[in-house]
Amino acid sequence: MENEAKKFLELSEQESETVSGLALPEFRLGEATIYDHLALRGIRVDRVEPGLVVCTFKVPLRLLDRDGNFASGAIANLVDVVGSCVVYVSGAPMNVTMEVSISYLSTAKLDDELEITSRLLGVRTKRRELVRGSMPFFHVGVSESIRDGSHNMQMAKEYLDLTDHDSEAVSQLDIAAQRAGVEFYEVFALRGIRVDRVEPGLVVCSFKVPPRLTDRAGNFATGAIANLVDVVGNSTVYCLGRPMNVSIDMSISYMSKAKIDDELEITSKRLGQRGRYFGTIVVLKNKATGEIIAEGRHSLFRSNFVPKL
Repeated sequence: MENEAKKFLELSEQESETVSGLALPEFRLGEATIYDHLALRGIRVDRVEPGLVVCTFKVPLRLLDRDGNFASGAIANLVDVVGSCVVYVSGAPMNVTMEVSISYLSTAKLDDELEITSRLLGVRTKRRELVRGSMPFFHVGVSESIRDGSHNMQMAKEYLDLTDHDSEAVSQLDIAAQRAGVEFYEVFALRGIRVDRVEPGLVVCSFKVPPRLTDRAGNFATGAIANLVDVVGNSTVYCLGRPMNVSIDMSISYMSKAKIDDELEITSKRLGQRGRYFGTIVVLKNKATGEIIAEGRHSLFRSNFVPKL
């Protein structure tokens, strides 16, 4: 059982070298990070209206999971970032994500072209709520009006589009993805994780927040946290030689922030099973302070399909 969890989560030396060999750009507070580059390069803003942003995105090789599907964590990151851009105001403090709730209805494959629509559902004092999944944001201490026209389009593009210089940084990731195959996103997100304890229905891991997984505010990126909830949650119901479990629903509450080099304890517990459906809960906690960073509930489905060897 412990070997199964380690095989599922911990990387081989060859896989780790795929990431360690990358020349990543230096982190600069307030600027797009390598994780932004990884997740957003190729996105195109097509339409902006008050409370509405519509984008196009073609699924790249670097964001596929081990089954060749658009990775659940990468989808969660788009939900977070494209959702946030609806309430983005240039020059104002960044919005803080409080909760993400996502239903995964089908899978997307390499080169599938996606339309991403983000709508503002409403405003209550300083809290703004929107959904694709559903995502409450807390907008930090700023009062603003919703503008329209070209200025609104420019703000959305400023928030989502990468510069030519930014895009060059991602070309390294695309090359690395071609070398690593379809697991590059998981390799990039999981390098450094350590399995500490395994019991029936329980997996406990340690993870130190690396610079490559931070957002432009210097915090552990919400999409990277969602990826850990997805993968570590999956590890409690993983069976070697069986088909991979498919994420159905994921709901994450973000309680506090984690910074670069914070040591986290990640605990995943299996809540129950009904037929081929499983439920797990994943808690990320700061080891030094005991503060809970995030808590995620995760529903998975096990397919009957068994791949031929």
